[in-house]
Amino acid sequence: MRGILIVNTGSPKTKSKEDVKFFIGAMLSDPLVMTVPDWIRPTLATKIIAPLRASNSASHYSLIWDDNQAESPLLYNTMQLARKIEDATHMPVEVAMRYGLPSIPDALKKLKSKCATLHEVVVVPLFPQYAQSSYKTVVDAIADHFYKKPYSFRLKIIEPYYSDPNYIHALAESLKPYVKKEYDRLVFSFHSLPLSHVELGWKKGKDFDYVYQIKETVRLVSKELDIDPKKNRIVYSSAIGPKWLKPDLNETMKQLPVNGVKKVIAITPGFPADNLETLYDIGIVAKGNFMKAGGEEFTFVPCLNFEPYWIEGLIKMITNKV
Repeated sequence: MRGILIVNTGSPKTKSKEDVKFFIGAMLSDPLVMTVPDWIRPTLATKIIAPLRASNSASHYSLIWDDNQAESPLLYNTMQLARKIEDATHMPVEVAMRYGLPSIPDALKKLKSKCATLHEVVVVPLFPQYAQSSYKTVVDAIADHFYKKPYSFRLKIIEPYYSDPNYIHALAESLKPYVKKEYDRLVFSFHSLPLSHVELGWKKGKDFDYVYQIKETVRLVSKELDIDPKKNRIVYSSAIGPKWLKPDLNETMKQLPVNGVKKVIAITPGFPADNLETLYDIGIVAKGNFMKAGGEEFTFVPCLNFEPYWIEGLIKMITNKV
C-alpha cells in the first residue's frame, strides 16, 4: 500500500503575538532560510528579529485568519486538499509542515497507523519552483528524520513541478475566467529570494534555477491560454534587503497607474495554497498601493487551494511518480 505526505511551509498555531513570534523564530533559525553564521543565527532569529516582527505580523494574520475554521488559511486549504485526494485515491494521506504543526514525524506516524502494510510514501513538497529556503529545506528535514528511524516503508519525493503539464493546466484553469475580460497587465508575483541563493541555484543548472523555472512557468501558462505575453509582468514580494530579486511587487503597483496601466490581474503561481503572502501582501497591500496610485481595477486570482482541477492534476503527478 502506498501513502501520500503533502508538505507545506507552515504557519503560526494561532494568530496570537506569541505564536507568531515562535513561528518566525523557528523559520529564521533554519540555516537554509537565513544564511548567517551558525553562532549568531539562533540569537538573531529568536531574540531579535522575531520579537521585532511579531506585533506587525500578528496584526496581518488577524486580517486573513480563517476564524470559522479557527486556523490559518494555509493549513485549512492544505488539509482540505489532502482529504479530497485521500477520498479520490483511497490511499492514506497526511499533511506535514516544515515549521510548526502538524510535524513531519507525527505525519509519518499517522500514515503508518492508517495502514500497517504501508510500503511506500510519496512526498509532495508544495513548491512548484526550486529554492533552498522552501523545497530543499523540506526535503532535507524529511531525510534527516526518516533515516534516523527504522521505518518499514520507502520514500519517493516529487521534484519541483514548475513545468509539469498537470500543474500548468491547473494554473491555466484557475486563470482562464479572469483573462476573458479586458485587462492591461497580468502580474505574476513570486516570493523574492536573496541574490546569493539565486546565484547558487543558477550555477547548479536548470533543476535548481529559481528564475529560469519562474519564467518557464509563466511562458507555459501564457501559451496554454494563448494570451499576449507582452501584457505579462513578473514581480517579487517579501524582499527584506537590497540584494534580493526585483522588481518589487509594491513598487511596481505604485508605478503601473502612473504609466497608464489601470486594470491589473494578479496571480501567485508559486503558492498552491492561499496564505499571508497572497491574501495580505497581494489582496490587501498590493491592491491598496495600486488603487491609491490611480488604478481602477485590481483582480486577485486565488491560489489553487483544493479546486477540482488541482486535485486531479496533483493526483496525476503522484501516480506518474509511482
